Amino acid sequence: MKKLPIIEITLVLLGSLLYFFANMQRVAIPGAIFTLLLDDLHTSAQSIASLGASFMYIYAISQLFVGILIARYGGFRVVTLGAVLFFIGSLIFPLANSMPVLYFSRILTGCGSASFYLAMINETRKIVSHKNFGLALSFVLLIGYLGGIVANAPIVICINNLGWRKVFLITAIATTIIALLFIIINIFSKKPEVNKDVKINFSLYKEVLNKKRNLNLYTFACINYGLYYVMQTVIGKKFLEDYCSMSVINSAMILSAMGMLYAFSGSIIAFMSKLSLNRRTIYLRIATLNTLFTFLCISICIIFNIKTPVIPCILFCAIAFWASLSPLLVPLLHDINGEKNSAASVSIMTCGFYIAVGLLGNFTGFCLDKLNFPNITEHSAYLIIFAFCTCIAVLACVNCFKIEESAKTKRMLQYIQHHLDIEKEPEGKHWHDKYEHDLYNNV
Repeated sequence: MKKLPIIEITLVLLGSLLYFFANMQRVAIPGAIFTLLLDDLHTSAQSIASLGASFMYIYAISQLFVGILIARYGGFRVVTLGAVLFFIGSLIFPLANSMPVLYFSRILTGCGSASFYLAMINETRKIVSHKNFGLALSFVLLIGYLGGIVANAPIVICINNLGWRKVFLITAIATTIIALLFIIINIFSKKPEVNKDVKINFSLYKEVLNKKRNLNLYTFACINYGLYYVMQTVIGKKFLEDYCSMSVINSAMILSAMGMLYAFSGSIIAFMSKLSLNRRTIYLRIATLNTLFTFLCISICIIFNIKTPVIPCILFCAIAFWASLSPLLVPLLHDINGEKNSAASVSIMTCGFYIAVGLLGNFTGFCLDKLNFPNITEHSAYLIIFAFCTCIAVLACVNCFKIEESAKTKRMLQYIQHHLDIEKEPEGKHWHDKYEHDLYNNV
């Protein structure tokens, strides 16, 4: 019986906890404390929105280097450096009293946390078999996604009792403990040799971007994720409070529900994909149609001045469920680009995710400031924001329907079609596993 890599599994779990705190930082700042920061720092809505965007941009740019660094040094070495930057930035934020220092702390946390996602993908892939990779990855990422749940209603309740500075100082101390524990345990792990053949150059990225299949997937994935995440981290809570007249706690609870759905839906969608013989494109198409429908409906509600919170709350939860698509997208990218370019292809997608969120965050902050909302009774700012989101959701939808199934899934479907007589299915509950195992090992 093969011995389990206990140290490596422990490091993956600790890395997932660091990803938990990274998600909490991304979602809570400025989303959950948007109004509190406005009042405390006496600045503009665009400045607060840019506080979140600065994290997204540095996180996005870092992805282009993190993929190469992981390929050269290994995931755990890169996480060690990222963990140090992340906990330092986390400690600075609650102690800062000026916007420049706050921006500096967000840059550190963004740069540090950039390593967690890709490293967990890389190290999880080493531990589990290929056929279970998507499902295992969804469970590993689930731990991180739970940070999006804590970042809303639980954080808001704690802030109401302790203040936002004390709450974020406590979370920073917890982050520091996890980071130091990871660093100490990593000393005893078996580290791969440094791959000196991997150098920091962008030829791999050029090769990836030259493939039209990648461009279609990136356009859909980045827009779909950006639309969800800007609602979760920047404007969603404020929209529910301003336009729908919801209380601070109730709006935070809706965003926590979004975070919960996002956290668990990745595993559910991955399991659904596995049950349907690893089909992925059908679920991607459902997701993009759902996103388009969501923003179109909210735009119509604003046009006709329908202010009931029920509709946006249901629709926000719907886009949250269908936003957690990494367990489908990552295997597709690995199949399209092969072993050589797999890390670079995921790096580009992750970079695009957060550039999309940053740009949409800047756009929403600009609209709220320049149109002087809420003094305009027609709520022009929110109408422009959601109408624009509807338009780019159409672009995502068009590109999504151009995405093809992976080559391995196509081979599996062809194999079953030619070698399995549907009217004479083999008896026993393990027939599906038998044919899947036969495919991966013999076809």
